[in-house]
Parts: sequence; C-alpha cells; structure tokens
Amino acid sequence: MLNICRNELKKLKRQKTARVLWAVGILIPAFGTLLCIKNHYPFRNLVGANVLFGSFLVIPFVFSVLLLNLFELEQRNHTLKNVLVIGVPKWKIFLSKLASALVFVVVLTGIITAYTVAGGIFLRNYIPDIVRIFGIYLGTSLCSVCATMPVVTFIILLQKRNLIAMIAVNCLILVDFLLTWQLTMFNCLEMHLPILAAYRITYPFTIIEYTDNLQLGLDTLYYPMDKGILLLGATAAVSFGISLWLYKRQETDV
Repeated sequence: MLNICRNELKKLKRQKTARVLWAVGILIPAFGTLLCIKNHYPFRNLVGANVLFGSFLVIPFVFSVLLLNLFELEQRNHTLKNVLVIGVPKWKIFLSKLASALVFVVVLTGIITAYTVAGGIFLRNYIPDIVRIFGIYLGTSLCSVCATMPVVTFIILLQKRNLIAMIAVNCLILVDFLLTWQLTMFNCLEMHLPILAAYRITYPFTIIEYTDNLQLGLDTLYYPMDKGILLLGATAAVSFGISLWLYKRQETDV
C-alpha cells in the first residue's frame, strides 16, 4: 500500500497541475497573513481568516483537483491495466489516491500553521502555541474534506469527461465556500449541508482569544456537535462507498 502511495505522489511530482496547486496553497495563506499584519488585525482575526480561506477554500480545492488529476492521469496514460495485471487489488488503488491527496492536505496545514506563527510574531511579538494552531487547522481541514467527499463521486462518475468534471468540482467547492463565508447573510442557518455543519461545529475551537462580542457569534452559529459529527461521518462514508463501488465497476469494464 505504501509503495502504491509513493508511486501516486511521484506521478503528481511530475505534473504541472500539482505545482500550480502548491502555488495556490502557499500564496493564498501568505496573502491573508500579510494583509492581517499590514492592517494590524488582532491575532484571532488572522487565525479566523486562515481557517476560512485555508481550511474551507484552499484545502477542499487542492484535495479535489489533486484527486481529479490522479484519476485523469490513470486514464490518459492507460496505467490501470498494468497495475491490475500484477495483482494489485482495486480498492488499494482507490485508497492510495485518497491517501496521496490527504498527504497534501496535511502538508498544506503545516504551511498555513507556519504562516500563522510568523504572523503571531509580527502582530504580538510572541510565538503562539504551535501545536494548538496546527490542531485547529488540521481539525477544520479534515472536517472540510469530509464535507466535500461527494466530489469524489462526481470525479468517478465523470471519468473520461475531465473538463466537465473540473467545472462541476470547482463549482461545488466555490458554492460551498460562498455559503460558508456568507452563512448568515444568505440565511443558511436552517440548512443542514455538511460543509456548513463542518464550519459551525469547529468554530468554537478556532477562537484564540475570547471576547464578550464573540458570544453572539457562538450562539448564532451553534450546531449540535454529535449531530454535526454524524452528518459529516455519514457524508464521508456514503460518498466513499459509492465512489469505490463505481470505481471498481468501471475498472471491470476497462
């Protein structure tokens, strides 16, 4: 399994798309950090901005496009037949692609953490709790990934229609982000979408410094933790199961 994951990561290393995604993952958090430093925003604002734009925009985008690229490479290079001939189980191929995308998620989480720590040094002249900051970003990112797992099903369904798949995936990520960003403005508090639940259940853990005016936000965005985790877990599990079933069926037809 590890060897298969290494091979998938090596494929990405040679792709221009992966390099572009690295640039996106590095530049957007850098821009947010520099903006907060320039305007002397409180440190909690920097963390909140990197959670919103990092965990709920950059991470789902990179995760989805990387997966799309991996499946596209498989189709373009006709490598699937060769892998199946040597007896690699189909589920391992599928899992290796997911694992490779998750590796990028963890690495980008570390990069966002580094930017935040640097921002903390400039804004408050102290080194923030690195473990806590990394935990905030990793937790929110994983919840965001679980909420966006349906894109995997879109990718599998639209194999050999890469342009349509790219448009569909990007539209879904963009709509999810807009609903999260403008959650109250769009009156989305009554909607039980996975991405909104992911944002609302993780919001209390992203607060670095508690102030009285934050209580209104906590009360407004409140979402039952157990219900949110159940919704995210069900979304990820159902999407994974359907995607794997479709993938195995398509492979049989190759």
